[in-house]
Amino acid sequence: MTPVKTHCLILLFVTSVNLVFAAVDFPQCFAEIRNGTRWTAGGTDSHGNPVANITNATAITYQLCVQACGTGSGALSWSSFSQQFSAWLLPWFALLSQLPFGSKYKWDNLMSVVLALGSPCLAAYSLALTVLNTKWVTRRFANARYPNSRHAAFILCCLQQTALRVTTEGGRLASLIVLPENDPWWEELAEWLDHADTHTWTLSGVSSVAWVAIAYALTIIDAFSTIATDPNRGLSGVGSIWLWMLPVTIGYLQISPRCDAERVATALGRANSISYVAGSNGMINAAAVGEMRALSVHLHRGSLHHDQEATAPIYNYSRFLPFAQVVEEIATAFHCATEKGNRRVPVNSAVRWEVGEGGSTHTASRRGSAAQIEEYCRAPPFVRRSHWGQGVFSRFFVASLAALVLQWSTSGASLMIVYFTPTVGLGCRSGAYLLYSVVATMIWAILVTSSILSHYATAYPKFSKPELAHRTAAQLAIFLRRLAKLLATLNAAWIIAAFMLQFANFFDSCYCNSVVLGLGTRARVNMVLDSSDIAAMKGVWVGGIVLAVVVSSFWWTFINVLMDPFPGL
Repeated sequence: MTPVKTHCLILLFVTSVNLVFAAVDFPQCFAEIRNGTRWTAGGTDSHGNPVANITNATAITYQLCVQACGTGSGALSWSSFSQQFSAWLLPWFALLSQLPFGSKYKWDNLMSVVLALGSPCLAAYSLALTVLNTKWVTRRFANARYPNSRHAAFILCCLQQTALRVTTEGGRLASLIVLPENDPWWEELAEWLDHADTHTWTLSGVSSVAWVAIAYALTIIDAFSTIATDPNRGLSGVGSIWLWMLPVTIGYLQISPRCDAERVATALGRANSISYVAGSNGMINAAAVGEMRALSVHLHRGSLHHDQEATAPIYNYSRFLPFAQVVEEIATAFHCATEKGNRRVPVNSAVRWEVGEGGSTHTASRRGSAAQIEEYCRAPPFVRRSHWGQGVFSRFFVASLAALVLQWSTSGASLMIVYFTPTVGLGCRSGAYLLYSVVATMIWAILVTSSILSHYATAYPKFSKPELAHRTAAQLAIFLRRLAKLLATLNAAWIIAAFMLQFANFFDSCYCNSVVLGLGTRARVNMVLDSSDIAAMKGVWVGGIVLAVVVSSFWWTFINVLMDPFPGL
């Protein structure tokens, strides 16, 4: 859609709003009320206490406001609308383009933007999970000293955005780990993934981040410059509710996720073409055994796993548990091989243990039959692996807490700024922010529940009795995922529409300005702000802005503390 068409649609939208609701000149109406010539009752002070002489009133009741001014909204000023839209909303839309995409289908990329807008909590949660998973994988392989263990850790960290499948049948995984002929597989895949880094710092990314930071600073300055004359024009709350986008976007630019579906699939395909498995007559190319590979992209599994197959990082919420299982499968095999290597046990017991150059395991000690190689990487029977994965609950708790803190510090700051702008209370503006924040949190909770149900439906063996439970869990997971996406679409549209209505002065009405939603029968409209009102409002605004900025900064710092570098190649 061209910029001209976009501006025409916006103009049509705000014009239709003003046509439906007749414009009201509130300053003129308030001046007539305070003259005392037409109305003598209904005047109050700033706290809602009735005053005897309406000429001394600083506020009026909602009933008098409707009687004197009508039910319409403030007049639309196109110049003011376009200035507010371009200065306070457009930069944040531009920053959305810096979020990582890379999914195979355009719809999944579009939905990743909608999910981020509709649920900042989900965007922050997926980023925190990515960082925590990288840290966990690095430590999980820290004590593995078998050849290629460093490459394995790096590769798994890079493939968090990919639905992975591990195949152990026929000794495929064990052969990939043990056989020296597969050393090029690990080296080549690690190198190809290292060069598949497409989402990283660019001039466009730096410019977008700088533009948003400057625009937010200017909104704060503008808000305080009009605080005495038109406090509702001070839209620092608009910028604060989007502030989560800065640390999340910068975080993704720093970790540079490998989320290009085509590049990752190509890299895995090229590596798998040179993989080998142990056969009855020696080593043979894996292609000669069948289509299955030890590590491959797991695609086309039906609707239940749709989000797992979308490589945009915001879908990491759905891959969290399956990814943990894949890492556990590979890490366990590496640790078993490491433990036997430390005891100088060769794969083939008939062969003498030999040490290679630099103290490494000699290639002769890494060869054997398919059965011997499988046994070499098999965990002892007393070692039990959870279907949920090691440490998933602690990582889930930390990521959830971090996501909730970021969303509610930014949206809460905006809510606080608008709530305490006279007339103080829960009104149209603050109610719109509160609804958006609550629904955003619900979306995150629904999608996380969906991912748990999906994992339950696929991870456990399907015995005859619990089969119905697995089918039910699968159908419920699909329903919840679709419900959450619908809510995200509506929530994203809602917050954008709320801002547009705010810019168009739709909320500048007797109903909204008197905070009927929160005050009920005590609803009133402040006509004049005295020095104490302005001082109290400034204090709350400063507190809200500081809350949003400080917590966002600390959140980014927290992510950087957790952000261990990828294991060295």
